[in-house]
Amino acid sequence: MQKLLLFILLIPSGLQLLGQNNEYVDKKLDSIQNVHDQIKFLNDWTGKNYRSLPESTLFYSEKCLDLSKSNNDYSGAGNALVRIALIHKRKEDYSQALNLYEEAIAYYSLSKDTLGINKTYLNRGSIYLKLTKYDLALNDYISSLQYFEKVENQKQTLSAYNNIGLVYKNLKDLKKALTYYKKALQIALKPKYNSYLYYCYNNIGNILSIQNDFQQAITFYKKNIDFLKNTPNKYRLAQTYHNIGACFLEMEQYALAIDYQQQSLKLKEEIGNKNLIITSLNGLSHANYMMNNFEESLKYSEKALRLGQEIGNIKFQENSTKEISKILMQQLKPDSALIYLAKYERLSDSILNIETLKQVSEIQAKYEAEKKEAHIELLKKENKSKVTQRNGLIFILFLIAGYGGFIVYSYYRNKKVTKLLSLQKARIERSKELLDYRNKELKISNQTKNKLFQIISHDLRSPLASVSGISDLIQILLKQGRYEELNETSQDLNECVTRVLNLTDNLLSWSLNQSEKLPFTPVVIPVKNLLISIIEIYKRGALEKNILLELDLKQNLFVYADKPMLETVVRNLLNNAIKFTPAGGLILLGAQMLEQHTEIWIQDNGVGIPESAIEHIFELDETSEGTRGEKGNGLGLILCKDFIERNHGAIWVESKEGKGTTFKFTVPNAENIYIKESIAHQ
Repeated sequence: MQKLLLFILLIPSGLQLLGQNNEYVDKKLDSIQNVHDQIKFLNDWTGKNYRSLPESTLFYSEKCLDLSKSNNDYSGAGNALVRIALIHKRKEDYSQALNLYEEAIAYYSLSKDTLGINKTYLNRGSIYLKLTKYDLALNDYISSLQYFEKVENQKQTLSAYNNIGLVYKNLKDLKKALTYYKKALQIALKPKYNSYLYYCYNNIGNILSIQNDFQQAITFYKKNIDFLKNTPNKYRLAQTYHNIGACFLEMEQYALAIDYQQQSLKLKEEIGNKNLIITSLNGLSHANYMMNNFEESLKYSEKALRLGQEIGNIKFQENSTKEISKILMQQLKPDSALIYLAKYERLSDSILNIETLKQVSEIQAKYEAEKKEAHIELLKKENKSKVTQRNGLIFILFLIAGYGGFIVYSYYRNKKVTKLLSLQKARIERSKELLDYRNKELKISNQTKNKLFQIISHDLRSPLASVSGISDLIQILLKQGRYEELNETSQDLNECVTRVLNLTDNLLSWSLNQSEKLPFTPVVIPVKNLLISIIEIYKRGALEKNILLELDLKQNLFVYADKPMLETVVRNLLNNAIKFTPAGGLILLGAQMLEQHTEIWIQDNGVGIPESAIEHIFELDETSEGTRGEKGNGLGLILCKDFIERNHGAIWVESKEGKGTTFKFTVPNAENIYIKESIAHQ
């Protein structure tokens, strides 16, 4: 009852507002004596209000058109026709809009109003673009561009560049699209036209992402983040975060993809647009799926399915049920997976039925239009061949009915067979996928077990054997009184013991991490103190190889991470740097703050890494020897990668053989954590 009352109250208030607007326009017209000033006022008012007050705009535009025609104001008539065309365009009555634009151009031509003609070209080109008549759209846009460049109208030139870029994008000519978008950007970078920067950066980023140049696309999307700091807009910022997350997803940097998609999701939830929310939920589900976080992936897909059901979007529901089926299969729940697979197939059938009905409706509408035209033609030629035309029409109707019946029969027959075959095929594929997945896991498990046995039997036994030999040598030196040689021997013993301790620490940490028994307790960590303390530990070993350790960090940075894990990562990377740097070398440790993370690096000028080995550097099979024959087993780098990803960061290597290596990794800034916590408390 309250809703009904509210609706009844809203109708008079809306009519009252409309009446107030009309009253204002009428009073203003009465106060203007010159008829050409009245025409100018009406065109200005309708140009500002055609979106919010379409009915009033249509009324006053037609009134303006009559005034313009009766007073031979051809430019005024052209402007009024453009306003009326815009109303029809918003109603998707494109045929009528095109006719009105043609008439407007004719009036502009009478008054030699070249500006009005070329602005109308831009408007007409947008209609051709919607109708996929790209050659006509391109012709209008290029004609207007040539004029606006000639008269140095940069605002309209920018608009023409963007529109031409959009046409080439639809034509799949991405190189030309990018060229025109960059031309538009050059104008938008001027202070007077900065308001167009968002669209320019977004257009360029979209083209680069289609070209799979995701790193460059991210660069342009991040420019929009900086731009939106000065001109806040939740919708645009949410879309920008989503685009960056999508790029990281394609680059298989799933942790970063999740970070940006979550920021996008938060903003979309504040906006309240469920369609937008579903796109972010799908992105988060896919990223977690690729990281084998199947529980998280399932949570996001189930939420997307619920929202799709709430808004009644079958396409979203179809996508979500398909993803849930895949996730459940990975979780070894084939029965549940098949239930969702069946739901997915029912939704696919519904979409197919809707599309079929739409096609049938289009055929019927086309037939009705053709029938109407035939009837008009029949009336025009009623004295010519009436019987022949009637029989021909009946024959056509029978053909259409027969053809339609044949299509419907074939469709349902093929649908039944296809459904049975696809269901059987899906079951076979799911079973095969499950078997392949188990075989893959078993193979990886066996490889890991064999590698660990190798490490324990060889890499752990070798230094212990050396310790035994050195201890025997010490006894001999003591008996013979060769005390001056004991110092060197004790250093060798210390190196062997250190190697054993490092290896056992890594083995213990890795095994606990694999069994998910290693505690994860993130805290705020001062980066400078962390790096200084680890440099002190390895300073003696570096001095023995005459290697200089330096710290490049001027500001105090704070990160939010598990301290033992972070210390293990830096120790392993610094130990490797010392191992692979020759005598007289330099090792540089440093860090810098990025927008969401802090980047830490360990750089050396050692032997470098072959390009063929970089791709597999974080795999257990990769091993190498240091500059003094120090043994490596690859376990340390595997541990580094696991720990950094667990701390929501990323790790990578940059190296040139013979010139040196730089290991870099990121961890979250402590500042972001405090901001999120403060918002949560509020």
